[in-house]
Amino acid sequence: MKVSQPIKIFAFILLSTLVFLVSAEQNQIPQFRDYPASATYAGKSAKLILLSPDEKAFRTRLHEASQQSVNFAGEYVLSTWGCGAACIYGAVVSLRTGRVTFLPGSICCWEGGGKQLEFRANSRLIVAAGVINEQGEYGAHFYEFEKEGFKHLKTIPLSK
Repeated sequence: MKVSQPIKIFAFILLSTLVFLVSAEQNQIPQFRDYPASATYAGKSAKLILLSPDEKAFRTRLHEASQQSVNFAGEYVLSTWGCGAACIYGAVVSLRTGRVTFLPGSICCWEGGGKQLEFRANSRLIVAAGVINEQGEYGAHFYEFEKEGFKHLKTIPLSK
């Protein structure tokens, strides 16, 4: 079967467009607006649930967080504290349930401008700048928060 020239041209354009779209999607930087949170929780704060040794070790920080207003993902308070020079660690506390979820690791060694950790009250996305757990790539690390924890979306390596 012989394929006509217009069909070949159409197929080439279609294939080129698909390759471009897939490439653009892979290179896309996650945006806060792409990970919307549910409506902001406005009810009474639930009693803080401290089960693990880490939760108990940071009880004062977590209790303070549970008394604040929502600042992350619609129903959570994200709180951070220092863990050494140029290092932060933290957790999110659900004001609805009292449940604690720790960040995906310590965030250290950021030498660039801007904040080491970016997040929004109306989004489930966090952006950590530097190195996670003092190992791996230096760069911008994007995570989506789900009820089970933080899911790594992408790391964009940066040079120091």
